[in-house]
Amino acid sequence: MRTFTAARQLSIALLAALIAIAASLGSAVAAPSSERQPPPSATQPPARPTPPAVPANQLARTYREEQQRLKLQDVRLKGAVEFATRIEKVIAQLKSKGKDTTALEAAVASYRTGITNARAQWQIAADALAAHAGFDANGKVTDADQARATLKSTHSAMEQARKTAHDTFVALRKALAEARKANRAMPKLPEPQEP
Repeated sequence: MRTFTAARQLSIALLAALIAIAASLGSAVAAPSSERQPPPSATQPPARPTPPAVPANQLARTYREEQQRLKLQDVRLKGAVEFATRIEKVIAQLKSKGKDTTALEAAVASYRTGITNARAQWQIAADALAAHAGFDANGKVTDADQARATLKSTHSAMEQARKTAHDTFVALRKALAEARKANRAMPKLPEPQEP
C-alpha cells in the first residue's frame, strides 16, 4: 500500500512539473531572443536590432497560452493560501499541547507575505492580458509590435510571480522539516504543494 501511495505521489509530482515546464516553454516564445549583431563600422551609425518577425498566428497562440498559464497560476496561488491556513490549524493544535511554534509561525507569516507579493505580480500580468494591447477581443493580432510587448510584459510578470512563490515555498518547506526534526511527536503536517 505504501509503495502504491509513493508511486502515486511521484506521478502527481512529475505531472505537475511537466505542466509547469510546458507552461513556461509556451510563454518563452514571447521572450525576446538575443541575437548577436556585428559591431557597427566607423562610417555607419549603430543600428537598432530588429526583433525577428514572429507570425501573427504564433503571437495569437502564445497569447492563448499565456491566458491558460495565468489561470493555472491563479489556482496555484489560491491553493497556497489554503495550505497556509491548514498549517496554521496544525500550529494551533501544537500550541494547545504546549509546543513552541514560534519558528513555524514566522515561516508561515513569511510564506503568506511571499504569496501576497506573487499575487501582486500575477495581477500585473492579468491586467496586461486584460488590456490585450495588440490583440482584439478574440485574441487575434491587430498590431504585432504591441502584441509582442504585451506578451513580453506578461511573461516577465508571471515569471516573477512564479519565482517569488517558489522561493517562499522552499523556505516554508525547510521550516516544516526543521519543525518535524525538533519535535518527533509532532502530528504529521500536510505535505506542502508548490504554488
